[in-house]
Amino acid sequence: MFGNLNKIRNKLLLVLLLVTLLPTILIGGYALIFTTDTLHDSSLSIESAKVELISEKIQNYLDQVNSDLFYLRDSNALNLYTSALQGDSDHKKRLMLTNLRNSFKKFTSQKKSYQQVRLIDQQGMEIVRIDYTDKGRAKNIGDTGLQNKKNRDYFKHTIALEKNDLFISPLNLNREKGEIEKPIKPTIRYATPVYDKNDALLGIIVLNVNMNKIMQMMSAEMQESSQIQFVSPDGFYYFHSDASKTWGSKNDLNTKVNLRTETPELGNISKSSLGMGNVSTDEDIVTYKTIKINDSKFNLGTLLNIKPKSMVFESATQFLYIFIGIIILALILTFILAILLSNSISRPLILLTDDVDRLSKGDLETPISVKSHDEIGKLSTAIERLRKSMKILMRRAS
Repeated sequence: MFGNLNKIRNKLLLVLLLVTLLPTILIGGYALIFTTDTLHDSSLSIESAKVELISEKIQNYLDQVNSDLFYLRDSNALNLYTSALQGDSDHKKRLMLTNLRNSFKKFTSQKKSYQQVRLIDQQGMEIVRIDYTDKGRAKNIGDTGLQNKKNRDYFKHTIALEKNDLFISPLNLNREKGEIEKPIKPTIRYATPVYDKNDALLGIIVLNVNMNKIMQMMSAEMQESSQIQFVSPDGFYYFHSDASKTWGSKNDLNTKVNLRTETPELGNISKSSLGMGNVSTDEDIVTYKTIKINDSKFNLGTLLNIKPKSMVFESATQFLYIFIGIIILALILTFILAILLSNSISRPLILLTDDVDRLSKGDLETPISVKSHDEIGKLSTAIERLRKSMKILMRRAS
């Protein structure tokens, strides 16, 4: 009998646990999956926002170049100089050339973002050249320092353009007389042809944009837990957290490490068609964005933010640990409460069963008293009345 009662208690315990835990497990499991996915998406969005912010800074830095280039092309100083070339005296030509150089120098001093501002004639000879020095000053290069650039790619491409067309070079290291300039000066060249009032081609204007500021910007955005990389459309590192891999590093000016060779699983990231997204490797999350300028016509390169998964999904991991802790605590408390509740139901039954067992064996003297305020208590009271009635009957019969 006691075995049967224990079975009843175990069944009650099982039912209570199922009724309590089944909804908790189902709802908790759904909440865990939904919240974890949301936190993962949120973490990836945060990394994407970081890359987007850096990209916007780069694009904002370069957006002004187009207008600056056409401003110089249409400036009064250049118009006066081109007009003087059409039959004016040599003295006036020199005077207008000096005026043009001073105008370009003033422009370079104010902008501070161009390494060089130049006017080059049809034969590739520099007519005006203003260098922005490492000391933060604009310097006019005299006639003896001017060079012929007819064999440079940017000159060949630009001189063949139509009026109002624009040439943008790939990001490159500035060269002087065929040698990479030291300290290294990463630069992008913006150029446009110059025509006179009669639409006769006179030459080109070239702006060498100082890209060291972009590299410094990336370095400033880089955190201890993440890496910022900037690769060319061909996959070469323009900027890397490991300076020895950066193209034109101090150790080797010819350094050209390719992302596709070094990390094959990221090989397609530098392709311009990919735009923006996230790639998961074994250990890291790589967030990338292709940076396009000049109304998205020119692919400058791809910006990468590489961060360990453990750092990216730290909030999701913390939530998982907290959630598991809460579930374990809830299970323990539920188990304890289920035991107490099942005991509160089964214990009066066990006591009543003992009393009824004694009654069935002829013990009419022991009162049946099970303290319970539910149906078991009422049953106990009824059996107690039965015991008293049987006792009275037994006395009368004797």
